Amino acid sequence: MTATELQVLRLMCADKSNAEIGRILDIKLPTVKTHVSHILTKLNVSRRSEAKTAARRLWLVE
Repeated sequence: MTATELQVLRLMCADKSNAEIGRILDIKLPTVKTHVSHILTKLNVSRRSEAKTAARRLWLVE
């Protein structure tokens, strides 16, 4: 997972919306959506809530 994807994942786990993530990281919404899509694929999940669980299980977030 790239450094940016990890940042996006941590913000997803903090229950931030795509729009909020874009504002925080100063990236455009389509870019956020691409990162989220890549994260879901890499974690082999289909939902943000599943990504949150997987991230904690894999110690990617606290």
